[in-house]
Formats: sequence, structure tokens, C-alpha cells
Amino acid sequence: MLVPLLIQCFRDPKQFLAKASAACWTDLLQQARSLGLTAQLKALFERHSMLDELPETVQKHCAWGWRYYQKQRASLFYELMQLEPTLAQTNYPCLLLKGAAYQALGLAVSEGRLYSDIDLLVSRSQLADCKAKLFFAGFFEPAMSAYDKHFYLELSHENPPLYHVKRGTALDLHFALFPLAGHKNLATEQVFASASPLEGSCFQVPSLSYLYIHAAIHFFWQEERHKLIKDLIDLDLLYTQLAEKQLLQQLLNDSEQFGALEPVVNTLLLVEKLFNRKLPAEIASQLVNSHERRDLARALLLRQLQTGTIATLAGALWYLRGYRHKMHWRALLRHVWVKSSLMLRQRRQSAS
Repeated sequence: MLVPLLIQCFRDPKQFLAKASAACWTDLLQQARSLGLTAQLKALFERHSMLDELPETVQKHCAWGWRYYQKQRASLFYELMQLEPTLAQTNYPCLLLKGAAYQALGLAVSEGRLYSDIDLLVSRSQLADCKAKLFFAGFFEPAMSAYDKHFYLELSHENPPLYHVKRGTALDLHFALFPLAGHKNLATEQVFASASPLEGSCFQVPSLSYLYIHAAIHFFWQEERHKLIKDLIDLDLLYTQLAEKQLLQQLLNDSEQFGALEPVVNTLLLVEKLFNRKLPAEIASQLVNSHERRDLARALLLRQLQTGTIATLAGALWYLRGYRHKMHWRALLRHVWVKSSLMLRQRRQSAS
């Protein structure tokens, strides 16, 4: 199996450095830049005390990427500080998710990781109140069709994106971790039960196992292809910290209680295979015997990491599979019909 360069590098950076040619470094940097991973490469080499051993050009690229990351990180913390006075007025938990949570906790996965928006989770019953407070703080919701509004609030897992009128900050306000139309029956209340407050802040963060569960859900039950390698690297870094803290059994217990054992089992198997991680014997035994193993789906995903016609076909199948997870058939057919009708209507109007 051909393993992408970025995964080879994150799997064993010392071995990669020992074997890499000039052309290999060029390809690696191009791939890293296209996925926004240049700063994470620097963090990787620093963790292994290898930065000074890199070719000078590679060090320069890593340094440039790191400067951009530092600006983004400063911007993220500034935005969170701006949100503090508004959300401190709430009497219900507001949880940071994804990149904001990784950064607030100082996890290894946050080192050099770029972000495009801030993800928050509140309970569905508090969504209207939270939105009202954010509106008064300068956030607005772009105009959209009645169907799109319905799609977000009744079929999706989040409110339509909110933007700050002056700063342009993008805020995704979640009320679940996966689209409701997927009928996964996930126990969102368990995420809140796992959360702990950030010292000196009104924000809370999910436990490390639920951060992995969230990443696994959006990797294994999604349709996107362009971030597969980036997401796999995130999962490997989260796995490493869970393993170091001896929380892998807790991860499996939490994922079963939450209703997302399938994506967790299969992403752990992918991490083991692609990054050569040695799972503890008792965990490996549970994964091997798990009824949630999806060997065909993992094979489909691995095929996408290659090139050629078969990889393209695998990507198309993955896309359809992802949408089937996100929507039951009735909702999916209606969604395709409505969006197609709207697109045809817009074309007719532009043509007339």
C-alpha cells in the first residue's frame, strides 16, 4: 500500500528525514501547504528535536508557516475574549469544539493547526437564547431561502453560520455533533456531562475522549475528500494523547454510550495501520472482535489516498456513502429535489 508522504512523515519523522531526497521534500512541502499543514510540520519536527537537522529551505518554509499560525492563534484567543462578556451572561454550558477546544487545552494536535471558524456547542433548547445574545454582540446570519433555514435547524446539527458585522469572525453554533437527518440517535447530553470548565473562562471543553469521538464522527461519517489526510493526522495526534493518558478504554466506553462506536473503532484501526501505532493488547482484541468493524469502508477510504481512476471511483462512492450517513433516504431525496429545482430556477432567471 502506497502511503502519502505527509502520513509517512508524521508516522516516523526520523525515518522520513533519513530517506528523504530533495524531490521528496519539495513534494512534502507542496502537499503540506495545500492542506494548511506547514506549521504542523514544524511542530512535529520540534517535538522530535529535529528542526536543526532539516534542509535550510525546509526550515524557512516551516518558519513562514509558523508565523502565519501564530497570527491565527492570537486572533482566535482575541475572538474568544470578545465572546466572553456575552456568553458569561448565560446560565447554561457553552462548549468549545474542534480547533478552538484543542487550542484552549494546549493539546499537541493544536500545535501549528490552522482554523477557519470557531465552533461552539449549546443544547438545542438554549439555541435561540444564545443566538439572541450573539446578535446583540454584533453577529448576524446571512439571508437564505426558507428551505435552507429549515435544513440547518431541522436536518443539520448546527445553526446557519454567524458572522461578526465588524471583525468578520465566522462562528458555527452547534446543537448536536452530527446532522439530525442521519438518525444516529447520538446522546448529545453525554458530551455536556463529560465537559469541564476552562479556568478563568465561561467556556467549557469536552473530555479528550469526546474530542476524539467528534473528530472520528466527522471523518468516518462524512462525504468530504479533500481533508482526509489532514483529518487522519488530527486523529493520530489525538489518539497518541489518549494512549499516553491510558484513556483508550474510556474512549471505547464513551463512544458506545454516545452511540458512535462504529467511527471510533474504524478510525482506531486506520490509525494503527497507516501510522504503525501499536495498540494495547486489550484494546486491539476488542477492535478485532468488534461487530462495528467496517472493512469495506476502510478499504474504500484507503483507496482514495492513492491516485488514478480507481481512487476517483472510490472518492465518488465515499461521497455517496457520506451523504447516506448524514441523511436518511427520504430527507436525501427531498434535499436533492429541492436544491436541483432551485438551481434550475436560478438558471432560467439568469438566462431570461
